[in-house]
Amino acid sequence: MLKGQLELGAVQIVSAGSEEVIGYAFTVGQGQGQLQRWLLYRDPQNEFTVRAPPASMAGWSLVDWQAGLKGLWRPGSCYVWAQADLYGYGKTYQGIGWSRIPSAAKLPPPTFYPSPPRQLDPGGRIIEVRQQQAALGLAFVVRGLADESSVEYWMLPAAYKPAGRAAPATISAGALEASSLEAFVDVARQSWAPGCTFAITGCVNHHQKTPPAKP
Repeated sequence: MLKGQLELGAVQIVSAGSEEVIGYAFTVGQGQGQLQRWLLYRDPQNEFTVRAPPASMAGWSLVDWQAGLKGLWRPGSCYVWAQADLYGYGKTYQGIGWSRIPSAAKLPPPTFYPSPPRQLDPGGRIIEVRQQQAALGLAFVVRGLADESSVEYWMLPAAYKPAGRAAPATISAGALEASSLEAFVDVARQSWAPGCTFAITGCVNHHQKTPPAKP
């Protein structure tokens, strides 16, 4: 079974520096991976830790999350639907083998929920994904939280466990920069090996004064 970025169910998002709770996320299995729903009180700016949820949210279902969102909402919050499509090392998808990460031009398009795909303009910084006793993961973002939509590309090592209760994960901006998605693919290929997972995550970002009507 392929491993997505987050553990299923609720998790807590904490600022890597101040230990401030800056949001929550809820994940379900969907499509070719997982659908993540993020409630963020501010832009994490690529510096945050994913941890177990508070005890009051530990057993939440999706219905609980949707019913409780209004109570969790704060002025200035952002809500994100993130559909992560997962691709495993050595497997074949739509006739393309993944023993090597395909070129940027041949990568499958992201899936956006609940809206149709959008045109992409690659460019950004390589982000590091770290867990205890796990190899380094990498991520690359096209556009960002302030935009109407964004796309994330994650290369997760074989030792990576979905972040949450049992295995927190810390995300931070790395020293390397990539001038394009193809440049990121070149870096990710150096770590691509049996057991690795590549996630293409299409994000739809809700910027309104009130929570979405159908979270």
